[in-house]
Amino acid sequence: MARPRMIQSKSAQRPPFLRHSPVLPLIVLAATALSALSACGEKKSAPKAEVTPRDLSEPAPATEEGELKGPSDPPPTEGDDEDVEGKRHEPPPPHKGPWLWVLRSSAAVYKNLRAHRDEKIGYIKRGGKIGVLEPKVDGEDCPKGWYQVVSGGYICSQVGTTDENHKDVKFRPAQPNIDEILPYKYARNSKNGTPLYRSIPSTKQSYQYEPYLPGAIEERERMAKLREQDEAQMREAGLTVGDEPPKAEDPESEEALPKKESPKPPKAPAQGEKQAKLPPDEEAVEEPEEEEIPLWEREEDLHEVTLEDLRKDKDDILEMRMMKGFYVAIDKTFQWDGRTWYKTTKGLVTPSANFWQTEGSDFKGVEIDGENIRLPIGWVMGGRETAPTYEINPETKQITTKGSKKKFEMVQLEYMYQAVRDTDYFQMADGSWIRDAHIRMTTPGKRPAEVGENERWIDVDISEQTLVVFEGDRPVYATLISSGKESSIKAKDHSTPRGMWRIRDKHVVATMDGDGTAAGDLPYSIEDVPYVMYFHKSYATHGAFWHRNYGVQMSHGCVNLAPLDAKWIFFYADPPLPPGFHGNWSSEDNKGSMVVVHD
Repeated sequence: MARPRMIQSKSAQRPPFLRHSPVLPLIVLAATALSALSACGEKKSAPKAEVTPRDLSEPAPATEEGELKGPSDPPPTEGDDEDVEGKRHEPPPPHKGPWLWVLRSSAAVYKNLRAHRDEKIGYIKRGGKIGVLEPKVDGEDCPKGWYQVVSGGYICSQVGTTDENHKDVKFRPAQPNIDEILPYKYARNSKNGTPLYRSIPSTKQSYQYEPYLPGAIEERERMAKLREQDEAQMREAGLTVGDEPPKAEDPESEEALPKKESPKPPKAPAQGEKQAKLPPDEEAVEEPEEEEIPLWEREEDLHEVTLEDLRKDKDDILEMRMMKGFYVAIDKTFQWDGRTWYKTTKGLVTPSANFWQTEGSDFKGVEIDGENIRLPIGWVMGGRETAPTYEINPETKQITTKGSKKKFEMVQLEYMYQAVRDTDYFQMADGSWIRDAHIRMTTPGKRPAEVGENERWIDVDISEQTLVVFEGDRPVYATLISSGKESSIKAKDHSTPRGMWRIRDKHVVATMDGDGTAAGDLPYSIEDVPYVMYFHKSYATHGAFWHRNYGVQMSHGCVNLAPLDAKWIFFYADPPLPPGFHGNWSSEDNKGSMVVVHD
């Protein structure tokens, strides 16, 4: 029976004395053998990554009162007050004020009193607040003075206000709610061509940009009848359409619509340059322009659409059109002109009728205490909602069905393996057995020499689609992932690169979009992807709420996690996110956790 997975089977990874034997006795896998199974794979050249934020230095506006902090950061272990090999300082006492409310789209925090790019240590989004100290301090690039940030660094006083009654503070965008599964409510667009507006359109403007609306159709029919009546009256008067005198506009159409630039006339030839002429029989022939099929009516060649195409009709009212599958992060929901609208965290608006809201999965990995929960751990997988468990007679090898486990259920495994009639089984802690094909098992490698004895680091196993978080040699957390889809066809290969890198930068949310990289791929856009940690080029670990197939290759190269897992790891990994920050960068004196990706 074929294994229901897209990755190399465990049997193929085992040492030769464990492979190809039709019936094997029980074998206790030694720790040395296990480490041999999980050696890091050869580093591959990176294909185009899944996602790249548009502007990480000035991300989109965010939400909710209060400062951001890690709700699930585990309690400090002994010695965590030392700043050695990834250990952390004790958290500062609660700040009682003053607070600086950021009113710009994004405000950087700098290590020193100067606004140099290489001095940035993090940023706060519009509407966020950060604890500061008074009085202000003089420095470069900020004429009105700098505030010292309570958690470290400096922020220019001109990026916001300390007046909590300021009108822009009262009407600030909502901040990410890190107490929920997802930091925002998210909605998925269900139709190609859905408009994303820069400002709320009037009824007539909605009819212009959304001609498929029932009201727009009725309006066109009404205007067509009026034209027919006018033409009939003209014919009775002996007039032709060309003789029609200037006519007053329909009262409902007096509202000005956004103006677009008229096409420029052909450029005249320069002095001395001859005008190209067509043959006599072609000069008078004008090819009729082929009318472009609106995006919402197209059924073919959609893969040719790019993000640039979606913005080609941009004007004072319209920002862009969206493809089916685009996601927006919702700041507010409101009623206007008899319709329900979403205001996004970017400050744009879109009609809600073409969207359905999505919820984050409640799947979550496990914290490892070494006693009740320890390695190895497995999660039940397969095409069905349950997987059978068995009893195996050690002498006769007779197999008897014992019970079942639910899909995604975590099971405690033993290092006990056997093969019966070409089928592999692993033993669970209760003594029963489960098929290898129905299990994703943790098989992390050894701590790299580059990682200190007390450092926090992350092991990503592509072959098993699992992830284990360590502190030194001690495992503290384990879960499932979805890595990049792999293909033998280069254009469709979205493999997650193998190798070892430190986390470069972290973002509570970051928008990810791009064009398709292979034939048949469509452009994509997901606003405010949660809990993003970039470790190599544009590859990152992040929460994924648009699918729930954890344990299966799904992404364009990034390491997808269930939102709750992404949040736990985000606030555990280094560099720690200071209170109130929406994102930060690692540095030589504040290194990011190592991420090891292997087969």
